[in-house]
Amino acid sequence: MTEQTDVRPVGARTRRRRQVRRQTRRSLVHTALAIVPGAGLLGTRYRRLGWILLGVLAASVVALALFVLAKGAVSAALNVAIRPDALLAVAGLVTVGALVWIFSIILTHRGTAPDRVDGSNPWPLRVFTACVCLLVAIPSFQVVRYALIQRDVVGTVFTGPALRGLTPSTQQTATPEAQAADPWAEVDRVNLLLIGSDAGSDREGTRTDSMVEVSIDPQTGSAVLISIPRSLERAPFPSSNPLHKMYPNGYYCPGVAPGNECLINAVWAVAEENKALFKNDPNPGLTSIRDVIGEVTGLHVDYSTVIDLAGFERLVDAMGGVTVNVTERLPMDGHLVGGVVRDNIGWIEPGLQKLSGVQALWYARSRILSDDFSRMRRQRCLIGALLDQVNPVNMLRQYPELAQAAKENISTDIAVEQLPAWVELVQRIQKGSITSLTFTSDNINPANPNYPKMRQMVEAAINPPEATPTPSTTAPPSATTTPKSTKGSTTTSPTTTPTVAGGVVDVRNAC
Repeated sequence: MTEQTDVRPVGARTRRRRQVRRQTRRSLVHTALAIVPGAGLLGTRYRRLGWILLGVLAASVVALALFVLAKGAVSAALNVAIRPDALLAVAGLVTVGALVWIFSIILTHRGTAPDRVDGSNPWPLRVFTACVCLLVAIPSFQVVRYALIQRDVVGTVFTGPALRGLTPSTQQTATPEAQAADPWAEVDRVNLLLIGSDAGSDREGTRTDSMVEVSIDPQTGSAVLISIPRSLERAPFPSSNPLHKMYPNGYYCPGVAPGNECLINAVWAVAEENKALFKNDPNPGLTSIRDVIGEVTGLHVDYSTVIDLAGFERLVDAMGGVTVNVTERLPMDGHLVGGVVRDNIGWIEPGLQKLSGVQALWYARSRILSDDFSRMRRQRCLIGALLDQVNPVNMLRQYPELAQAAKENISTDIAVEQLPAWVELVQRIQKGSITSLTFTSDNINPANPNYPKMRQMVEAAINPPEATPTPSTTAPPSATTTPKSTKGSTTTSPTTTPTVAGGVVDVRNAC
């Protein structure tokens, strides 16, 4: 009798422990299922709440799928990323959704966890539940963080007409209808000026180190990049600009020593020095360089984007670098002393290589052993390389750094409400051709430019003459005819981008 009395409690405890282990395994399974909102609750007394959460999830997935199918994945993402209200809504919905989701995970744990008995240890199950909660909380936190960062960037960079002191009635002429099915249907051409500024603590004023006007056909997406040399003299001011009275014959300083000429890259600084002439204009430098570029090319500048070249270094680093084919040995910074480069911080050697941010900056700026025209070619090469090599994974991983660099170093007068139209335009540009026209000493005289001729070259670049079919002649089968080229002639083929008069080439061939 004594032995039977001793065995019975031991057997009961064993059965209870087995039951606890079964309940623990069941709880682990249901808690793991809770990674799908509501799924873990279906095996508990809270199954009604579980079905509700699954229904909300299904409805959300269907709505998101329809939105993506209607616009396309990229367009759908961009349309959210450019709308401050949508970004705020995303941040709010994700926050609420994550809290409800985490609550359902904890509720699943509480509804399936075994009762406390001697020998049971609740902590492993609690740790597992906490890990599942973290799997939800960390990504949700990142989504909310990125949404708020993006909202801040959009509100900071895209200042709209206020950047130049304009009102909506006096802003750009090529204004898209943001709410229309085709926002660019009524726009024949849109011209965007890209300015690389070398303003810094070690320099006086702002100098436009790089100037490229991008002329876009919004119907086809075809774009022409028109590179303006920083060394242009006699830059014309329109009569509407206050500096026209000071320089009626263009920005020109006769009789000065070499290196002190009145060059187009100093127009911004001159306008800022005479700010009193520009009433109610908070940014006379930008206004003046836009006016001058419009006179040089004959194309009205509708929009402008200014990039501080110091921030360009940070942007390239955040993108993970850029690979280019370097064709010449280039010093990074420094100066010439007796024909020898001194005080440079390094060299960029020839060859195909990935450039860091500081290397890419000096690849685009170096001219100690070359000239402005070589530098302009390298800048076009860099633009093409960056367009080709944008890595979405790297961009997403480094997005906070990219966003901060953009906020601090980029400004544009494109308004936030116009961004949906620009998303559409960018997608058309990606499908169209991108060519480049560069003014060099081969086709102009920078010291005394023929501006009417330059405007004709621009017109030919954006409206190239249609190729006239050449009648074919039948040659004997054994004969091979090799066309002889003459100066100024061009040869085209269906698989290559044609080169037209004035040196227009595909931007990706600049290297």
